[in-house]
Amino acid sequence: MNFTLEIGENEKHRIDYYRNWFFGTERLRADGAIVASRSVVSLSNYVSIPLCRRYEFSVGTSEPHSVVFEKERPLLFAGFRRHKYRVIVDGKLAHEQQGF
Repeated sequence: MNFTLEIGENEKHRIDYYRNWFFGTERLRADGAIVASRSVVSLSNYVSIPLCRRYEFSVGTSEPHSVVFEKERPLLFAGFRRHKYRVIVDGKLAHEQQGF
């Protein structure tokens, strides 16, 4: 899964998300800075109790935005089934996608 989202009106911000479905590595960036990442050696990539991961951060100085990124995995065989991704900007759903 790999997608890019651009938010903001006057001050543009770029949110990039990358996830390797096979190894479970993932990287979330906002304006090029890493907000969250998981590596191949992280045990939680293979054994995880929560079904939803949520990352909250803000971007911008003159036009600040509150961003919430959510990744929801299926209960069984999560490595082989689609995950749900949601990006919420300032309390409004900005992007929703499903995929590996």
